[in-house]
Amino acid sequence: MNKLKALLIFTLCLFALLSCGIEDIPYLPQISESGITTESTSKADITIPTLLKSISYATGYVIYYKIYIISTEYGTVPELISNNSRISSDYNALYSYTDPSNASSIPSLNTFKGRGFYELELEKSNIGDILEKSKEPISFSIQFQPIDGKKPFINSENNPIYRSTGGGAFNPKPTGAGYRYFFSSPEMNDYANAIPTVNADVSGQSGVSDFAYAAMYIVAVGTKSDFSKLYGKPTFINIFKLPNMN
Repeated sequence: MNKLKALLIFTLCLFALLSCGIEDIPYLPQISESGITTESTSKADITIPTLLKSISYATGYVIYYKIYIISTEYGTVPELISNNSRISSDYNALYSYTDPSNASSIPSLNTFKGRGFYELELEKSNIGDILEKSKEPISFSIQFQPIDGKKPFINSENNPIYRSTGGGAFNPKPTGAGYRYFFSSPEMNDYANAIPTVNADVSGQSGVSDFAYAAMYIVAVGTKSDFSKLYGKPTFINIFKLPNMN
């Protein structure tokens, strides 16, 4: 009887340990590519189902972006990826993370930052108010209208998107009226400014380019038990063409 009791206790303990192990594995679901529709290099509509509502350690989503200054204009995203070595290098390097069939490839804090991507911001409000964890589906639109001086925005022209400063690590150009907006301008397109202390979010080659494009990815984020950040698999949104400042 004692042996039977001991075996029962051992079995229950083992089951409890295994169950805890399964539940404690942190996982954040990836946003499906089918939830993103695009219009060339000017618009993306994103719909996110209630993927995170039952995950206690999930906090919401972030959008990572990187700007590329190039000398040739391309009308489609496949053309940009195929013809620009810097864009294709980043796209291919991040593909294993975005590939839904590769479940083992999960990004870390440095996956995007290590390639010069930064978190998208808003000029007038906290982008977390749009991308926070929700019990209802999230739908929003990112628009880069091909009109000189028209600020790219999320959902409304009253909600312009903003470039990052890396938490104060760099001071993006241009300054003044065009500060931190997603505009193509001589200061933005000057490779001399694509340095860690100025336009750290910009990738270029040499001289001054005529065009600027921004690649964006969206990823679910959360907090681990040690309070470090946790990431899900990212999803590619689009590559947008920046409008001219004026």
